[in-house]
Amino acid sequence: MRAWVVPSGPARMRARRRGRTWRGVAAIAVTGLLLLTLATARPGDRSLSPPPPGEGVTVYLVDNGFHTDLALPKAVLEGRVSGLAAAAATNRPWIMVGWGDARFYMDRSPVAGRLPDGLRALFAPDNPSAVRMDGLARSPDRVYRSVHPVRLSRAGLARLADRLDRSLLRGPGGGPVPLAAPAEPHAAFFRSTETFALTHLCNHWTADLLAAAGVPVTPVLDTLPAGLGLDLKLRAGGKAALDNPHRGA
Repeated sequence: MRAWVVPSGPARMRARRRGRTWRGVAAIAVTGLLLLTLATARPGDRSLSPPPPGEGVTVYLVDNGFHTDLALPKAVLEGRVSGLAAAAATNRPWIMVGWGDARFYMDRSPVAGRLPDGLRALFAPDNPSAVRMDGLARSPDRVYRSVHPVRLSRAGLARLADRLDRSLLRGPGGGPVPLAAPAEPHAAFFRSTETFALTHLCNHWTADLLAAAGVPVTPVLDTLPAGLGLDLKLRAGGKAALDNPHRGA
């Protein structure tokens, strides 16, 4: 039979002090995170978002659990460097745009074997990045389960497209610079002007595009896809789509 040892008075006091210390550290950390969240929140541009009643274009935030993309009608990018990239990637009517560390993002091998490279992408400075263009034959709410529709004004959508253009590196002829990647139908990667790091992740980039359109965003909350979706619901009037019975390939 196991004998239970009752801690002595001094031992109990030390245990209580350690407990109070850890609770204090946790409280300070939570308070600091909350203050950082509030201090970095962007208010949005009321002249752009939300759009006037009866006006605007719906775009979609697509969430795969750890990464987000924005899906746009391809026609809104015509006449832009991003439009050239979209046309090079696909002839489908919807374009899904995403961004990430060039090496990790373009690697199609199983994620479990790429964890060391993922840590490199997070903690090494100034990692080269890539923009991905992926064509969709149907609107994303009929393709994916986890989508968040966001209504943008046409002026806001133009600002979003401007921000996307700035993310694409231009070659000598002014067009986007393609990157060699495993061949996939209706998809292509292009070199980006931005760098990837822990303080500027793929979901922060997606939030940056929405912020350019006048949508209020909260970068700390937007670090994870679930946080970005929540941010849209709380601050931008977005509504998470329910599981869609029309999910397809």
